Amino acid sequence: MGNPGPDPDFTLSDILDIFEGADDGCEPRTASEIAETLGCTRQTAFRKLEELSEQGKLETKKVGARGRVWWLPE
Repeated sequence: MGNPGPDPDFTLSDILDIFEGADDGCEPRTASEIAETLGCTRQTAFRKLEELSEQGKLETKKVGARGRVWWLPE
């Protein structure tokens, strides 16, 4: 079998919709959780989450040696 190809394109709004549609949008989420919800790779989700963080639309915090979480600002 060949390479499955690139991840489908997801917009920043798709990521924000996950947080805003949740019961608690301020609950921290990992890139892996977002990737699973969108059906994309963790790397794709991570890049989008970082972009939203840089724009001030999400807060982020490093947890553990290699972990990071994101949430909606209050």
